[in-house]
Amino acid sequence: MRWLALLVSGVATFALIGEARACSCMKQSLEEGVAQSQAIFEGTVTKVAPNTATQFRGLEVSLTVKRAWKGIESDEVAVLTASNGAVCGYPFAEGSTYLVYAYRSKADPLRVSLCSLTKPINQAKADLKHLGRPTRASSKGKCATSPGANEGTSLGLVALLIAGLALVSRRFPTRS
Repeated sequence: MRWLALLVSGVATFALIGEARACSCMKQSLEEGVAQSQAIFEGTVTKVAPNTATQFRGLEVSLTVKRAWKGIESDEVAVLTASNGAVCGYPFAEGSTYLVYAYRSKADPLRVSLCSLTKPINQAKADLKHLGRPTRASSKGKCATSPGANEGTSLGLVALLIAGLALVSRRFPTRS
């Protein structure tokens, strides 16, 4: 009788679940995703190939970096991901552009999974707003900031300098 009850509960459990999945992610906020990532950048996929060079098998994804907010200093970067979504591999497509949240442990290569906040750039509007101005833009002329974007900062500094000079001149008037 116990075996029958166990069998019925097992079948009922699988019937309620629907399909089994090996990849399971904890939902994370944007703030948590930013804090937990060692690298955040916008990049276009140039190549997706099997990875056989490291212990972490799966796919090696090469990207051209357009902008970076964290942890990226070069114009080209490679990230590793599992070979399919069942084991949390991110489905990168050659020619597509993504906002990539990558992580690593110690000296391991950068990795990306379905559990990271990585997404196609056209779905990253809220992320881009939260991230603000990139810390680095591509040196290949694909700069993310618009021409003249620094003019507001320069004008603000000039205005601050003039105000400071005005205060100093009021405090220490010149005598003739």
